[in-house]
Amino acid sequence: MVNIDITGSRSCTMKRIITAFALTLLSITTSYAVEPRTVGAYKDHMKVDSQQKPGLDHTLHHMLYLTGVSDGYAVMNKQKMDDKQKPLYCQPETEILNGADYMRILEKTLNHPDNPAPDHFSVAEAMLLALKEEFPCQ
Repeated sequence: MVNIDITGSRSCTMKRIITAFALTLLSITTSYAVEPRTVGAYKDHMKVDSQQKPGLDHTLHHMLYLTGVSDGYAVMNKQKMDDKQKPLYCQPETEILNGADYMRILEKTLNHPDNPAPDHFSVAEAMLLALKEEFPCQ
C-alpha cells in the first residue's frame, strides 16, 4: 500500500494561489500610479470622471489616497502640538473627517478662483494647503 500525502500537495497549491493573488493585487495597485500624482493630473482625472460616471472602485481609490495623506498630516500635527510648536492647521478635535470629506475639502480649494495650488504641486501638497484653508489657526 502506498501512502500519499495530499496535505503537502494542498499546501503547495494554496501557496501558489496566495502568491498569484498577491501579485495580482500588487499589479492592480501600482497601475493606479502610472501618472504622477500632481494637481494637474488630478484635475484631468476628475474631468474624465465628470464626463463619465465614476465607478465605486475609482471613487474609493481617491478617498483612500486622500485619507492616507491626511492621516499623515494629522499625525504630524499632533506631534507638533505635543512639542508645543505651531500646528500645520487647526482642525477641531470634535470634527472627525472621512474620505468623502477630504475629497470635498480638496475640490473646494482646487475650484476656488484664488487656488493656491499650481498644477505642478503634488496632490499631497495641495491637500495640506486645503486643510490649512479649511481649518486656519487663529
